[in-house]
Amino acid sequence: MIIPFVILFFFNQPSADDWGLAENTRIMGFMNAQLHYYKSWTGKFFSNAVLSYNPLYFRSIFGYKIMTLLLMILFIYVLFILISELTKKVLSFRERFVFSLSVFFMYLYAMPSLSQSFYWLTASVVYQTGIMMIMIFLILYTKITNQAGTSSEKLLTFLSVILLIAIAGCSEMSMVTGVIMISLLLLCKLIIEKKLNSRLILFALTTALSSYVLLSAPGNSVRGSLYPESHKLIPSLMTTFSTMKDLLFSWVFMSPLLFITFLIAPVLYKFITNSGKKPVGIFINPLFTSLTLLVTLFILIFTPVWSLGRAPFNRTVNIVYFVFLIGWFYNVMILVFYFFRKYNFNIGRVPQYFYTLAMIIVVLFLFKKNNVKNAYADLLRGGAVRYNNELNDRYEYLSKNVSDSIVVPSLVNTPRTIFLFDISTDPKSEFNSKYAHYFNKRYISVMSSDTLKNE
Repeated sequence: MIIPFVILFFFNQPSADDWGLAENTRIMGFMNAQLHYYKSWTGKFFSNAVLSYNPLYFRSIFGYKIMTLLLMILFIYVLFILISELTKKVLSFRERFVFSLSVFFMYLYAMPSLSQSFYWLTASVVYQTGIMMIMIFLILYTKITNQAGTSSEKLLTFLSVILLIAIAGCSEMSMVTGVIMISLLLLCKLIIEKKLNSRLILFALTTALSSYVLLSAPGNSVRGSLYPESHKLIPSLMTTFSTMKDLLFSWVFMSPLLFITFLIAPVLYKFITNSGKKPVGIFINPLFTSLTLLVTLFILIFTPVWSLGRAPFNRTVNIVYFVFLIGWFYNVMILVFYFFRKYNFNIGRVPQYFYTLAMIIVVLFLFKKNNVKNAYADLLRGGAVRYNNELNDRYEYLSKNVSDSIVVPSLVNTPRTIFLFDISTDPKSEFNSKYAHYFNKRYISVMSSDTLKNE
């Protein structure tokens, strides 16, 4: 089911900020560009730095396709390594692979905006990479915990600190997720061991200082002025509650999540009943873990709502959804453990035909509106190919045309899985001007609808 998503990368094209971030580096220089963003737009110091040297800086659209593809492959790999690090002593390679694939399949199936996930490089670095680095941090933290007192502990701690800085510098969403993660690790340490170690305090201070650097950027105020309804507590709380309610209903009941969960329940059962390290204290209380997940989701949704004064953009909701999936499967595992301890529950007693029925229902879900269906449609109907060819023809035309001011036709093909948006009719807009700079033109714009009608 993931193969069509991989194929789509070869028809993927740059959009919006992809051009601007590369061209600003060429125009201003790297350091001046970073200062410009920090003072006049955003405090995302890490993602801005990475994107300043994206493949468009090197005039490689093919490199853009490859980089976006590699980021998704790396995301899958890191997810698998994280799950393996936590479960490898109990689960087989096949079981870990199936579990990882199930989580990623659900992520692709129901994420609110596929085009603003891995296919748009800017969003991929700002949001997906932030989540990926959080997973890498958890891998390192697990290794540090298992190798306490060894020579590699200091190196792993140093790498973890660098990761925490980068996580906070990716986006407000990854910053808040990182703060919640460190807070939960501190709480866990206090409850289980009744004390904190110097390493966790270092992690907390690093997260706090890095978050301050992001939040104190003057550019945040400049960008915030574009949203006059922002920073209003009661409306923000109401919007957050409403948005969260709708999202949870959609993710749980309008997707095959319940049936995917049922199919991999034996894997979760095997892990929780055979693991040498079992959750203790309040961490085996389903009420506590469920409440923790709900509070986490509320904070993550509230963050962009507070900044925008409206429902969050889908690219940020993508991250909320991934956190939900991780929290969901963790809570299912805790629930399985709870019933196992209290009622001696044995999942092996479940009839096999229940799993067959669940698989059939999952297949039926593929026929309703979802990202998997859209990916196949864009490939099989040729929309992705035509979109790619259409833009390649435009690039060739712009490269060969000697005029410094050019008007090009609007795009005819706009596949829903990989298309974000095109340049506008305004040649002086920020997007259009950087697009024009890439092709060494003064102005580039698309034909207005009125022009097309007259023709």
